[in-house]
Amino acid sequence: QLVPLLYALAGLVLFSLNVRRLFGTAAAAIPGVVLAATPAISMHALQPMVDGGECAWCRPALVAGQFALERRSRGIAALAGACLAFAIFSRTTSVVMVPIFGLIWLQLPRDARRLALPFGAGLAVVFAAEAAAYWIAAGDPLYSWRLMLRHARIPSTELAPWVDTTKSPLLNPDFIAGWRPSMGIRVHWSIDPVLNLLADPKCGLTLAGAIGLAIVYRDLWRADRLLISLVGYAALHFVVLTYVLAVDPKPRMFWLEFAGAAVVIAVIATRAWRTGRRLLPVALLALILVRGALLSYDRPNPGNMAATADAWIARLGAGNVATDEWTRRTLTLVPGVAALPVQDEAARRYRLVLAQRACPPGRIVAAQKWARAEWAPLAWARGHALFIGPRLEPVLCVMDRG
Repeated sequence: QLVPLLYALAGLVLFSLNVRRLFGTAAAAIPGVVLAATPAISMHALQPMVDGGECAWCRPALVAGQFALERRSRGIAALAGACLAFAIFSRTTSVVMVPIFGLIWLQLPRDARRLALPFGAGLAVVFAAEAAAYWIAAGDPLYSWRLMLRHARIPSTELAPWVDTTKSPLLNPDFIAGWRPSMGIRVHWSIDPVLNLLADPKCGLTLAGAIGLAIVYRDLWRADRLLISLVGYAALHFVVLTYVLAVDPKPRMFWLEFAGAAVVIAVIATRAWRTGRRLLPVALLALILVRGALLSYDRPNPGNMAATADAWIARLGAGNVATDEWTRRTLTLVPGVAALPVQDEAARRYRLVLAQRACPPGRIVAAQKWARAEWAPLAWARGHALFIGPRLEPVLCVMDRG
């Protein structure tokens, strides 16, 4: 858990420093807080996921690129390219940053464009090191890229069964339409990803808040070419990921877009404060913080689940217990659960299941749900659906196949 936490913190620190360099000290204090309060980021900061690593490596690539341009430094440009290579290693979708860097390069003065050579060299050296490692280990220097291009063939409950996974997902409307929407909104495949992200409690408030401030205070940003360019690059990143690479458009894929929205909120809120129009920005920031805190408060404690799962496995005997893929992934930091086979792969008597609200049908050997006392005003707000919905109470079950 420490590794993803350090990645998340490094990404937030570099992000705030970058905003300060571009938009000033006054605007730098807000976006880091907004980003940290966005549940899509804060809720996964302690989970072994690749999102934080990818974002953390993109940050130094951007910051080093700016230093390289300011100082015309070939060494720092090579460092920026190397950092981008590590971002691509973290998750291959970061390759989308390459054309974005290319668009930025086209806008540079002629003497600064020469930095593309050391930048590309830094990128190439790291790629070459990876290719050499795979050549030694697997006899194929392009092994990781071949795996990446075939990832869509892996069966997924998030993808509709009618999608032909033997075809490439690139620019494939079937893949774009076939992903299960996070909020269940289906209108048309061309707009479903946007609608579901705006409605998703993990990120919707940050995105909608940025859009709302931009509409209400459009006079404060219309002449800001830097902010407009930033939003344009974030939009391009979203379009390429969603409609070209056809990735599953869940919130965890779009940390860079959330960062862009946080910058928009920070810059407009700072300028609105100076002009005396403070009510809406203050209300929005308070709402983002409260909403993020409430969602974090509602998260179940994985420590309780881990202790119970370990005790049950020890009592029943690890050789008698299997689990399902979702339970094993959710409790992957519990060694006893991570070592269990999936039920489909091993017909064992008992099955450990982490269910959303109730155990699945069948003979229940053991079940545990963790309830906790709640502050009365919070319980009243939950009961009246004010800013917080019903608490998700997962239940850990042991099922007997009989």
